[in-house]
Amino acid sequence: MFRPIAVAAASIALLAAPALAQEEDPYARCAGMSDDAQRLACFDATYQTQRVVIAERAEERAAEIAENFGHRDRDEGIEREDVTVTSAVVEVFSDGGRRPVVQLANGQIWREISGSSTRMRPRSGWIAVITRHWSGAYEMRFEGRSGYLRVARIG
Repeated sequence: MFRPIAVAAASIALLAAPALAQEEDPYARCAGMSDDAQRLACFDATYQTQRVVIAERAEERAAEIAENFGHRDRDEGIEREDVTVTSAVVEVFSDGGRRPVVQLANGQIWREISGSSTRMRPRSGWIAVITRHWSGAYEMRFEGRSGYLRVARIG
């Protein structure tokens, strides 16, 4: 019984090996050059390319966080990280139950739910910092003010 499982596992490992080999070190080609000037030029060019790639990845990650943070069904990968979202409050209005609904400059819309520690109403222009509490709930704090709103993302 264990033999078919072992064979299947070995087959999967062998199929995955070429995919791993494709991610080659971009500096490896430069390291093999014998001429010092060419090697330095190669390293410099590779470094500049890698800086652009790293910056693009950071921008993509920030966009992904802004899009998915707060949507419980889509932020699975984000919840394992210590992520905060900071944005200015653009507009505050009330829902049918007179609870504040906050629209942020980044396009996110959050509604207060039960469990908040402050009674003040947020104002346009305030800077909101949203974090995920250890319990899985989201808290919106405002720079320079005490307390927080327990919130749920609605848009």
